[in-house]
Amino acid sequence: MKQVTWHGKNVFTLDDVPDLNPQEGWVKIKIDTVGICGTDVHITQGLFPATPPQVLGHEGSGIISEVGIGVDKKRIGERVTINTTSNCGNCKNCIDWTISRCENAERSTPFFSEFSLAPDQNAIKIPDDLDLEIACMTEPASCCLSGVKMLSNLENSRALVIGGGIMGQFCAGFLKTHGAKEVIMSEPIKSRREISKDMNVDILHDPKESNLEEFIDDLTDSKGIDIAIEAVGKPELVDKCIKISKPGGQVLMIGVNPSKSNLKTDLYEMHYREITLKGAFGRGNVFHQTPKALQKLKLTNMISKRYPLNQVEKAIHDSSLGKGIKLVVKP
Repeated sequence: MKQVTWHGKNVFTLDDVPDLNPQEGWVKIKIDTVGICGTDVHITQGLFPATPPQVLGHEGSGIISEVGIGVDKKRIGERVTINTTSNCGNCKNCIDWTISRCENAERSTPFFSEFSLAPDQNAIKIPDDLDLEIACMTEPASCCLSGVKMLSNLENSRALVIGGGIMGQFCAGFLKTHGAKEVIMSEPIKSRREISKDMNVDILHDPKESNLEEFIDDLTDSKGIDIAIEAVGKPELVDKCIKISKPGGQVLMIGVNPSKSNLKTDLYEMHYREITLKGAFGRGNVFHQTPKALQKLKLTNMISKRYPLNQVEKAIHDSSLGKGIKLVVKP
């Protein structure tokens, strides 16, 4: 079979490797679609810790083609989205933190490949009317759904999302499905602002045309926003979220900031106004719930371009330039 290997920076090779065979309790999946993640981009830029050579790709969907001993053969032919890790449900992390950080997790093999092997538990059957291409976005959507579920008092709230990439779009959509009364999207790329209307975003802001803090002051009569989500991964934008939050407001970090980056903010003001700052990294406990949650969102316009397996490097490069919303690879 063929797979793509990352060798550092922007160097990738398309390799012929031995076919995969599922071990006991595992399944083999023919990969249909793999999403390009911001983490893939950051890895090639040296902003996210990773050691080459390795195969990347962690947002995948496909069809089960073979099963190992102990797995029901009726699963062959199932349309699935693939979780990257399993969970035991019994370790300290599963009990006290989240099942996506299980201490005994077994990892699915990476997805920039024609096939992947996964523990049976990791292959989540998707609803019959959910498209396989849409299902590949379960992983990023689960990160956003988990983050939104961390927030309190969502009903009738006024919320801001900074960043109209796929993570910001999912955050906006889930804010609305979880009761937010009004959602504002701040995004410099016009096409991304416009497509956020599919997520029922109420107000669009172009940061190239007006200062965000002044915009929020005018909108809220200087009272501030209830909820602010940073979905880009820049410390200065996290600081903006803190500044425009109302007393008692909540700030959620969904965007992945570069390793060792620091937050410069007025801690006195943050303390005085009792702002809550939360980090949301990963799938939480909601990956298995997410395919059904995706059915509540209009996602037909979210996939901007499709690339063959031998163009993973180009797909990651184009994603780094902000071309489109979601770019995917079709092995």
